[in-house]
Amino acid sequence: MATQPEFEAAGLYDPAIDADTGRLELLFWLDEKDFTIAEMVDALHLVGLGAVASDRRLVPGKRLDRETALARSGLTAERFGAITTALGFTSITESITGEPGITEAELGAVTMLDAIAGMFTEAETLGFLRVLGRSFARVGEAGVSLFLTDIESPHLARQGNELELAEKVYNAIGLLDELGAVLDPLLRRHVLQAIQRSRLATIDQVERLRYRYAIGFVDLVGFTPISHDLSPVELGNFIRNFEGQAHDAVTEVGARLVKLIGDEVMFVAPDPEAAYQAAKALMTAFHTPDGEVLPCGGLAYGEVLVRGGDYYGEIVNLASRLVDEAVPLELLVTDEFAAAAKTTFEPAGRRMLKGFAEPVVVQSAPFSR
Repeated sequence: MATQPEFEAAGLYDPAIDADTGRLELLFWLDEKDFTIAEMVDALHLVGLGAVASDRRLVPGKRLDRETALARSGLTAERFGAITTALGFTSITESITGEPGITEAELGAVTMLDAIAGMFTEAETLGFLRVLGRSFARVGEAGVSLFLTDIESPHLARQGNELELAEKVYNAIGLLDELGAVLDPLLRRHVLQAIQRSRLATIDQVERLRYRYAIGFVDLVGFTPISHDLSPVELGNFIRNFEGQAHDAVTEVGARLVKLIGDEVMFVAPDPEAAYQAAKALMTAFHTPDGEVLPCGGLAYGEVLVRGGDYYGEIVNLASRLVDEAVPLELLVTDEFAAAAKTTFEPAGRRMLKGFAEPVVVQSAPFSR
């Protein structure tokens, strides 16, 4: 067991500065977890003493150099690089500079994904892996933000000690130990929902790239100016509430939120009526009685290309351009959308839309709460 004099000699602890910070208790805690003094010194200069134990728990195991990982994987250097890049692996602490530092567990995932990929073409496989990489990266960022906002920031604000924070980080990382099992049924649910959407929207029973979807955009006019005067904490709460309300409003009527583009929401549904209800729900959720936020929307229905969870094509562009033409508190829809939806819309003439050579006949639905 290491001693206080050894910590002092290594430059890890100074009684004159660290006596009331919890630093000494943190060092003994790390010693109990089998960290050597040399490892603590490295951690002090690399990731911080409070993070080293949680980092090891998060991604345990030795980081393999590229040559060793290649030899154990049985993959070519080109294939190995293509998969790890698609998954979004970059260099991490304790890995050789410029190398991702693959662990044994990660190497097993890479080789398993390569084996599964034998069912599909290389191009489609790598496209799918890139979606996985981007999605997991976002989940990771969201998890870190959750901890920093709800745990670390309040701890630092009240000047909590180093050991308490290190234990909180360590315990939070421990939640991931069970997360894999929790995610399995959720993933299966979302795959099933995606399958059911594709069945409803299928156009061609052989070529499965084109589908018939209702595409919607709602622009929350006035949201951006409001955000300019907010403090970082207020802005964080503002964004959280915006994203949460948008997600819930769209999901509750059976549509799917595709993405948020600034203060604009994109969503889809196989059923045009569901898309219309989603647009109404968004406008209801975000319209403010004082007129600071005045939503408007555009909806189109027709053939789209579906790739990697996103949607492309003329119909998508059309719905997006309709938003620019809509006045505050108005929904503009195409004739095709109006014909397919249950709701009755009002003729709104023809509009010249950017990117379209001919005027587009549109109908409208004035918003009412």
